[in-house]
Amino acid sequence: MDWHAYVTGELIESQLAERRAAAAVERMGRAHRVPRRSVRIVLGAALIRLSSRLAGPVPLAVHDSGH
Repeated sequence: MDWHAYVTGELIESQLAERRAAAAVERMGRAHRVPRRSVRIVLGAALIRLSSRLAGPVPLAVHDSGH
């Protein structure tokens, strides 16, 4: 094996090891992160709160007891 092929192989192995380590750190970070709510859910909840504020206070229901 010539020197050039040996050095190239060592550089590639070193880069692969660095990338594997970085990927492992990223996976651990993702595993411990709180999952985000989707934009659709956040937007829906905001629209519900907005409509509740625009509607104002809800009057109490009058129950007809039949008397």
